Amino acid sequence: MDENRSAIQPRRLDLEFTTDKLNKEKQCVLHEARSESQTQIELSTPQAPGGAAQTHYPHLDRYPGGEAKDAQAFVNSFRAMMAITHASDRVMCLVFPTRLTESAWEWYSRLPRGSIHSFDDLTDKFLGRFGGLRAPTIKCTSLMTLKQEPYESSRAYLARFSEEAYKVSDFDEKLVLAAVLQGIRSKNLRYELIKKDCGSFREFRECAQQVIQAEEDAERMGWQDVTERRITTPTRRSCSPLPQPRNGSPSRRRRNAKVIKGATYKLHNYRKTGEANALLYSTYHICTEPRERLFNVIKDSKELQQPEPLVEAEKFDKSAYCDYHRSSGHRTRDCLKLKDEIERLIRHTHLLEKYIEKEGAKDNRTRESFNNQWQRKPYNNQWKRNDNRNNPNNIPIQRQNIPNKPREKNKGSPVVMFIAGGDASGGDKPHQRASYADPRRLSQPSRYEIFHLHAEGSLTNTRISFGPDDCVGVRYPHDDAIVLMLRIHGRRVKRILVDTGSSADVLYFDALRQLNLASYPLTPMDTPLVGFAGDTVIPLGTINLEVEFGEPPNSVVSRVKFIVVNAPSAYNVILGRKSLNDVGAIASTKHLMIKFPTRLGVGVVKGDQQKARECYQAAVIDQVTQIEKGNVEKKVRVPSSGAPGEDVEEVELSEGITTKLGTALGAKDRELVKDCLKRNQEIFVAEGGQMPGIKREIAEHKIKLFPHARPVHQKKRKFGPERRTIIEEEVQRLLTAGFIREVKCPAWLANPVVVPKPNNKWRVCIDFTDLNKACPKDPFPLPNIDALVDSTAGFSHLSIVDANAGYHQIKMSIEDEEKTSFLTEKGIYCYKVMSFGLKNAGAEYQRMVNKLFQGEIGKIMEAYVDDMVIKSCSGEEHVQHLERVFAKMKEVGMRLNPKKSFFCLGSGKFLGFIVSERGIEVHPSKCQAIANMEPPKTVKEVQDLTGRIAALNRFISKSAEVCQPFFQTIRKNKKFQWTVECQDAFEKIKEYLATPPTISRPVKGETLYLYVATSETAVSAALVRIEENQQKPVYFVSRILRDAEIRYPPVEKVVFAVMIASRKLKPYFQAHPIKVLTDMPLRKALGQLDVAGRMLKWAVEFSEYDVSFEPMTAYKGQILADFIVECTARQIENPKEELE
Repeated sequence: MDENRSAIQPRRLDLEFTTDKLNKEKQCVLHEARSESQTQIELSTPQAPGGAAQTHYPHLDRYPGGEAKDAQAFVNSFRAMMAITHASDRVMCLVFPTRLTESAWEWYSRLPRGSIHSFDDLTDKFLGRFGGLRAPTIKCTSLMTLKQEPYESSRAYLARFSEEAYKVSDFDEKLVLAAVLQGIRSKNLRYELIKKDCGSFREFRECAQQVIQAEEDAERMGWQDVTERRITTPTRRSCSPLPQPRNGSPSRRRRNAKVIKGATYKLHNYRKTGEANALLYSTYHICTEPRERLFNVIKDSKELQQPEPLVEAEKFDKSAYCDYHRSSGHRTRDCLKLKDEIERLIRHTHLLEKYIEKEGAKDNRTRESFNNQWQRKPYNNQWKRNDNRNNPNNIPIQRQNIPNKPREKNKGSPVVMFIAGGDASGGDKPHQRASYADPRRLSQPSRYEIFHLHAEGSLTNTRISFGPDDCVGVRYPHDDAIVLMLRIHGRRVKRILVDTGSSADVLYFDALRQLNLASYPLTPMDTPLVGFAGDTVIPLGTINLEVEFGEPPNSVVSRVKFIVVNAPSAYNVILGRKSLNDVGAIASTKHLMIKFPTRLGVGVVKGDQQKARECYQAAVIDQVTQIEKGNVEKKVRVPSSGAPGEDVEEVELSEGITTKLGTALGAKDRELVKDCLKRNQEIFVAEGGQMPGIKREIAEHKIKLFPHARPVHQKKRKFGPERRTIIEEEVQRLLTAGFIREVKCPAWLANPVVVPKPNNKWRVCIDFTDLNKACPKDPFPLPNIDALVDSTAGFSHLSIVDANAGYHQIKMSIEDEEKTSFLTEKGIYCYKVMSFGLKNAGAEYQRMVNKLFQGEIGKIMEAYVDDMVIKSCSGEEHVQHLERVFAKMKEVGMRLNPKKSFFCLGSGKFLGFIVSERGIEVHPSKCQAIANMEPPKTVKEVQDLTGRIAALNRFISKSAEVCQPFFQTIRKNKKFQWTVECQDAFEKIKEYLATPPTISRPVKGETLYLYVATSETAVSAALVRIEENQQKPVYFVSRILRDAEIRYPPVEKVVFAVMIASRKLKPYFQAHPIKVLTDMPLRKALGQLDVAGRMLKWAVEFSEYDVSFEPMTAYKGQILADFIVECTARQIENPKEELE
């Protein structure tokens, strides 16, 4: 008891001390307020007995003025806090100025004496001065822009969303729930929350916390990922690692089976049920290959589980054979046991990963192979449009098939479903919409009501009803939309959606183009269209067109103001409430028709139920595809030149010097590399810093001239003020860094040149054209790019380093310095270091790198001139390699640029390719450059296209055959014409490069396999290697046949393809045994004594390598399907020639 009393006593003393302190502060505040406010405030209210000092006031924030706080919110808060103490008007006037600071107090101090008579008077003046400085009002629709970032957890996103949601002024439960569901990236979390059907945002948060907690617990316990679990786990709850068979009959199980992504396909029903019919899973992945072909891929795998033998009752069909059961009774493609086994392998192995239909694919399907797409006909579900130039008026404009593929333009554009905007909302101006929303307008009769509604003989008096006869031709049950065909601008237009939830009439730009109105001037429109999820679409403008509803004589012509939108859609037109109200149309979704009054009775336009379902399917596919693809594309970062192919973090090495580390590898490896960099921080120099330069005994650049060369003085060039300033700044920078010096009367004199850089900056170069012509070419060889890229791929840890002002680290020979002189406005200067633009600078730098790192190149690092990469297989090994390289750099005085160096990467850009442990990938910017190209209009543009494709030939199968139409257009003495074949080839190239293959790196000494294919105009080859029972491409080779080569017999064409591959891939043929897989009798043809001279020459050329010819066996990868089909087809077409 005494202990408690002793513990309470100090608290009481602290409380009394705090209370006395607060009372003294309040008295000082009130005294200050009276002294400061007595000149401005003149009150008639008598002071309360005892004064204000006897009252204790709560803590009040101060108002500084400006935009830091909302003035009205400050006044409201002040009133509420003062109301607690029942303060009088006089006291509130005295206390209020004490809460003002900075500009607010300066305003108050300038008020005239006696100008304030009450607190209301004071607040009126205060709000009159600061009332406009309000915090911006946050609307509920702004929550639609909140999206979960890729690096952001679901818990963090919900916390961020909740914080923003409570700031909105017009809080709407339904809209907030729709916004938060739209922004969640986790499909499983979205699915669980939608299933719970939360009625309020508070309930939603509680449910979300439970689901997130369950996901985090599952992740900590090592269970499979939640996103994966939704795809792979059956609906039946089970603790077993493999889904258990569902209860019920086999037929019921087949009916309940679902397919991933909502797509369905037919399940083959056997005439007799049995064990082979039982479905193990409730959901199945869609594969890009038929079941029998997938079995050929997995039949030799150790992961394949053999099925139980069929019972006699299941062997009812002796004509059908199952390769999986190795028994008759049903076909392989109908075997449900194989279906279950394929699904199991997809979920628990990587054997069939490449055969899975990818979510978010543009055309909702995966290519069957990397190669056979070139021979495949275009998809039937692409847009097909009629040529309006030859289109008579009676031909309807329509999209004839389901459009699964979004348009190339406006990728990621939101799909407009619920539409708000347009004239139906009162007008295009804010004051018009505000006037339209005024409730007083509803209480007053409109002009339409006064003059038209009750007029005698008005069309509105026509009675419109729907009965059983209107159901004829409609298939029930249904929930289809009303999709009509109407005549617009004299043309019949199909796929017109009747949307009573839309306040605008929308005409899509593709339909406008088919109406031959694309060049028609549109009326500008300021108001965007808002979809149901808050997504906005900026219209191109508006256009007034005549629309004929129905067929004569019961037809009505109305002039509709369409809002033109350039966005993907399955429909041509959306008719909203405005146009329907103008003609008095009444829509019935049950009867799939609209009715409207006419002069001769009731007009009827029936909807097309089949078109409605096609449009719905297309709209759903387009919407899902664009949302999934759009979110990914917005976050995909195309690496810049020298940048890694992954996210990086900045690391500070010392004051003012930071470099970048990759985040894809483990934290332990990053810490090891970070410590290594800090130990060697002296080799990093910030841009513009002093550098010692490479020692002269290691490298020194000398300029050798032809004996007959004469010095050249270039005439002074004139520059504009902007470029002159840029040159002066660059000269000053070089002088500060010690790279140049002033010189007088040099023998050689050049001019500076200012050229633009990709980042909207300028680069200053020296025009050494005359000097380079007088110099012989240095024959020092540069490394083979393909060999360097192959040597870099396959390593898990990479570091890409950049020498600071690379060439400038090599000193010029003193006697040759003045040969690099250049002229500026302020004087003549020459380089003391090796300059960019000199003819042999690249060879000199490569010689220096080879000499400096002769023990490391090819083992722990690779270098191509100034591009250097350090490679390792583990974190500890990578640190050792970095230490070796840094030690060499310190020894000779080389310095690195920390801002352009990247360490501890899992993948990075090297020589224009993305290299990683997986292999070699094409740089995304190269694919994007082709994808963004418009169809060429001149020969030069076609040459630009073929040049870009040539840079990617290693990744493109049969590129010569695909690009054959391009070569036809650029032939000499031929007028340029972009044909249909050219456009098809152009689209195929773009489609192929959307997902280019990953090139594999061959292992030293392993056997490589060569597949060849020939056509009438080209030969192609694919060099592959086998890894984990899968064939992976190493290199693609292709060549156009010329002149007499076109007339070669098929066997000679195949041998010619092998010869072309051996010449192009000579390093691979020299380092590896090559097996040519073909069904052609090449060995016999090359061994005959009476063969043509060219065949004998090729046979001698092959004898240099370890080349053998073997029959073609079962392929183990989609990448080779095209080669196998072509060779087999030619064998059937010309059996005699092949046997010969």
